[in-house]
Amino acid sequence: MLLARVDGHATASIGHPSLKGQKIVLCTPIDENGKSAGSPFAAIDPIGAGRHSKVFITTDGTWTQGTVHDETSPIRNQVMGIID
Repeated sequence: MLLARVDGHATASIGHPSLKGQKIVLCTPIDENGKSAGSPFAAIDPIGAGRHSKVFITTDGTWTQGTVHDETSPIRNQVMGIID
């Protein structure tokens, strides 16, 4: 699990079929003080986190592939929770 901040969203005209209809957000890892702690990455967001939300991210690709119901999906990261 990673602590991250949602910085925006991504769109693509062509992508893997398993990602059709999925909201993809761009996240930056943060430390316990909210400071950036790494490079941005993409994650699917099935729970609807907004921009600047602090979130928990799972990097378990198998779990995320289960969410999109496709074991060949290239996606690895998924928003698991929003931190108030």
